[in-house]
Amino acid sequence: MENDWKEFAARIDAIMPTLATKADMEALRADVARWTLATIIGLFIGFGGLFVGITNTLKQEKAQPAPAGLQTVQPIVIYVPAAAPELRPEQPQKK
Repeated sequence: MENDWKEFAARIDAIMPTLATKADMEALRADVARWTLATIIGLFIGFGGLFVGITNTLKQEKAQPAPAGLQTVQPIVIYVPAAAPELRPEQPQKK
């Protein structure tokens, strides 16, 4: 029984230095808080830029009136003729 206790104590002594201390946990908390704040700021900047880009894309440009003396160009309209009727070979007439 005494031998088991010594083995258990040796295991605990080997594990204890690898566990996090209060200072380690505080540093981790500070790093997570800093990372969270940086992420939120980055998201706001990113979505703000996305908003500005979309609104500029969708913005209607005001039509500029044509200067006096210039005529407006008419659109080009191309008419496509209707399909030709189907031609069938002539049938010889019976006499």
